[in-house]
Amino acid sequence: MASSKETFISCVMKEEHEYIPMFLRDLTLGLDVINVRTTDVYTKEYDHKLSASAVKAFREFCGQDAVVGCIHTMAFNIEAFGGTVRYPEYGIPIPVKHPFENIAEIPDIPLEPAGKALGALRSYSAVREMMPDVAIVANVEGPLTKAGTITGMDTMIMHMESEKDLLDDIITLCADHSLSFLEKLDAAGSMDCVFLASATDNPDMFGCDIYREFSIKHLRRMTDIIHKMGYPVIFHPHGVFTYPEAKDTFRETIMTGIDGFQFAEENDPFEIASMISKRCSILGGTDVVPTLLNGPRETIENETIRYLNACKNENHVFMCSCSLHRATPLNNIKIMSDAVHRYNGRSV
Repeated sequence: MASSKETFISCVMKEEHEYIPMFLRDLTLGLDVINVRTTDVYTKEYDHKLSASAVKAFREFCGQDAVVGCIHTMAFNIEAFGGTVRYPEYGIPIPVKHPFENIAEIPDIPLEPAGKALGALRSYSAVREMMPDVAIVANVEGPLTKAGTITGMDTMIMHMESEKDLLDDIITLCADHSLSFLEKLDAAGSMDCVFLASATDNPDMFGCDIYREFSIKHLRRMTDIIHKMGYPVIFHPHGVFTYPEAKDTFRETIMTGIDGFQFAEENDPFEIASMISKRCSILGGTDVVPTLLNGPRETIENETIRYLNACKNENHVFMCSCSLHRATPLNNIKIMSDAVHRYNGRSV
């Protein structure tokens, strides 16, 4: 019988697999499972043992086949580039100062992971040791998404309009910073796949031309490098890809060589599955908002089955629509994950 890791990677790589694997991409919700404060993990040095314990506890809670190897925060990027982040005691970390809000040229910044990112690397290694048969997915940001985190959205929009060369340089630096982190995970043997979290890589937000000029260009480069490292790449842009112009950008996105595409909210799963047509794996499922946030049980179960049925003829990894964070009702997550297990004919 194949392990969770083998089933997940086989599905992502369009190979035979035993069942529909599940990857819920928890970034902070595991802290609710073990009932600790956000500030207990996000200490100055980052508590990698507590982070790994939260990852393990969430996996045991819902029985997923793949996990992100740490409790994640944008602070890994913001603080590394000189910005600041506020840490609510039981909330999600919040940017206070974006490091590149007022730059005219790229500063000389080391690419080596530092600060809390070093603790994150240790968390990935600890998770690997705890769960050798579960796939570990490295969560890093996509091109425009990471640039927006570093510059702030208003600044990035101004660069799009008047300083595109500077923005391109910022994106290149951000990508190289992420690739340096991945190289460390590779050297430690503590990842199996790379997930490019890309909410701001979004044709609805900036238009298809900007998406092509920046997201697709840098996605192609990052995918090539990650493939040379030996890992599959999953890309998760936001936005709707089912209207005519966006369908063209969708095809261009798949042609970058990505191994998996996770669609976001408001995309018809039947149409997305038809557009993918086995050219890569498809990832997606139940909406976090409003479905998982509000319920009730019947709505969660019906929506979960709808997504499973829509994608059943593709290489489908079940995910909810986006990342999971603190205060998402755990009972609703369990309703969803149990529905996936029953669909697979597995006990819950």
